[in-house]
Amino acid sequence: MSKLEKMFESPIFAKLQEWGGKVQSNKVIASISNGMMAIMSLVLAGAAFMIIATLLNVAGVIETTDQVYQWLCVPYNMTMGLISLPIAFAVGYSYSNALGMKGAMANGLVTMILFLMVAAPSQSVTLGESTATMIPTQFLGGPGIFVAMFLPIISVRIIKFCKDKNATIKMPDSIPPYLVDSFANIVPLVINLVLWEGLSILCQVLMNGATLPALIMGIISIPLSGLTSTPGMFVLLAISMLAWTLGLHGQGIVSVVTLPAMMAAFGTNAELVAAGQPTVFAPIFTFMLATSAGGAGNMLSLAVCCLRSKSERLRAVGKAGLVPAIFNISEPMIFGTPVMYNPLIAIPMILNSLICMGFVFLGFSVGFFQNPYILMLTPLPVGLATFLASMAWQNVLIPVVCFVIAFVVYTPFVKMYDKQCLADEEAANEQAAA
Repeated sequence: MSKLEKMFESPIFAKLQEWGGKVQSNKVIASISNGMMAIMSLVLAGAAFMIIATLLNVAGVIETTDQVYQWLCVPYNMTMGLISLPIAFAVGYSYSNALGMKGAMANGLVTMILFLMVAAPSQSVTLGESTATMIPTQFLGGPGIFVAMFLPIISVRIIKFCKDKNATIKMPDSIPPYLVDSFANIVPLVINLVLWEGLSILCQVLMNGATLPALIMGIISIPLSGLTSTPGMFVLLAISMLAWTLGLHGQGIVSVVTLPAMMAAFGTNAELVAAGQPTVFAPIFTFMLATSAGGAGNMLSLAVCCLRSKSERLRAVGKAGLVPAIFNISEPMIFGTPVMYNPLIAIPMILNSLICMGFVFLGFSVGFFQNPYILMLTPLPVGLATFLASMAWQNVLIPVVCFVIAFVVYTPFVKMYDKQCLADEEAANEQAAA
């Protein structure tokens, strides 16, 4: 037995695997995971168009200001930019099935509309001499995922409670099933509407127009405002990765600190380069570059680990997420694995990111890595982004070493998760054959 196999059989790893199995078997967690995996095709389709737009831009064929580039970005904006909407539907649908409820499709539609109501309440905007009603989309994308996961759980529970207590409108047997489901949901729908609209209004009144997702993001970000030092960046990275594992948009949570620091650091270095002076180090650089091997959590390494798995599902996720990860688009792997509420993937995601940050900080400390001064806001292939930001060949090595570190960290955990997925697949096959 190899040392690696002995490590897998150790009591600590056995307990971790048992804990991971219990978490994943929980109906709420399983429904969230199934909901995340259900929207994989949307994530991949949007990422494909963004990759095409990026390649054409890097090749000099089109500029980001060109109409063609804007057209190519539309599918990405309408999938990833609104991803919380299908998540709200998918989680509501999946949880309804997990509870053995009829009308899962109707419940999914209800939870999607309820989420839309609290995350993007319509607003009247004056345009010239006319007034238009618009829906803000800020929290319909990644920043709204947390609410999109848990609002359906609560709403479906309310619907089930009403049905269990017969607090529904019953229709004759001759009525088509889809109409029966619609009428059965009227009473619980009204209760949900009053509850969520009440919370939404309360947030807007007390928080100067803030929506429920904005309130949650704001509350979490308040304690982070002073973390601009190098130790603070380690804390911010840990919080950002932990947020992803809880269904929160990690970058959105810490952006109140990282975005101003990033803009200031790049602005300062750009001015220094223009003046012919040496650039200066800023702690924000360690935060940005610690996850340069595939986006949040260095998902390129996880994709490769999944490709080496025996589980058909993990191999499929690895194949689907590999190319986006090469372009530092992490969402396909985050949603497909999934990372959320999955300790066997969440732990190495956080751990490898922090180790990579330590490596990046060490490289800057000894003067090997060069300070970036060109802000790259478009998703670029691994290695190219770090090079173009600094125009230094040394920085190409950052994602390479981060990939190796992340691969080593992910490997034992993915092997355990692979066993768990294999067992689930075998059980599903046996049930299908019975």
